[in-house]
Amino acid sequence: MDQNLKILRVFPTRTSYTPDDPLVYCANGLKQVPMLCLFPEFDEIHISCIFTWDKALCEELAYQFRGITDKPVKLGGPAFKSPTKDFKQGLYIKKNITFTSRGCNNNCTWCIVPKIEGKLKELPVCSGNIIQGNNFLQTSRQHQDKVFEMLKTQSRICFKGGLEPDLITDHFVESVRGLRIKELWLACDTDGAITTFEKSCKKLFNAGFKRHHIKCYALIGDDMNKNEERLHRIYRAGAMPFAQLLREFSPVKTRYSTEWNAFCRSWQRPPAIGAI
Repeated sequence: MDQNLKILRVFPTRTSYTPDDPLVYCANGLKQVPMLCLFPEFDEIHISCIFTWDKALCEELAYQFRGITDKPVKLGGPAFKSPTKDFKQGLYIKKNITFTSRGCNNNCTWCIVPKIEGKLKELPVCSGNIIQGNNFLQTSRQHQDKVFEMLKTQSRICFKGGLEPDLITDHFVESVRGLRIKELWLACDTDGAITTFEKSCKKLFNAGFKRHHIKCYALIGDDMNKNEERLHRIYRAGAMPFAQLLREFSPVKTRYSTEWNAFCRSWQRPPAIGAI
């Protein structure tokens, strides 16, 4: 991609990761596109779609933009399985959020990442206090050390990609304990992973981390009783669980019952979890 291109980025909805510079437009569910004179001069329009259930809206936005400009209008993003060869800071997510790797060497049945991004590959390290990436701990020790060195200049540091518990080594723990960590997000998506997760939490607690530092993504949606027991064990291990209902990679958003949605919400709010 030409580094000098001025790109108007269009998103179906705004999230906490959406850039907020003048060349960004969020449709927020609306199909009507704005007047282009509202934006600074640009060379291309990129419509970025994360969730499959937003594809129809993004296709409609692309159609309308193509009707009012002769500039190139490109449609892509994870929902369209766009290739992710590299990472340009600040383009599709805020500048303080950085991907230092793409892909994952696992083949979890519920995860689309390997099908879109392929096997794990390391990227040049850009500055930022929020580390994304689908499996940071699969990167080499040399790469991780470059990231830790960069993070020495950062504060309120979050590892948000979902750290794989069985890859949390003593070297990782020693490296992050000297940083200004706000949150370490782990993942515990199956009952079989809970024992390793508990051991990893013990390592982090012994290094001085507390519950408010350690968060955990937990995939749910198959067996409520088993899911609840895993969530309780995550909490008892010293982490704050964050339940996520499994969503299929399809144009229609997976629907759950009122009971499932209420159950999921109850395991996403710290005050509610503390009262359980």
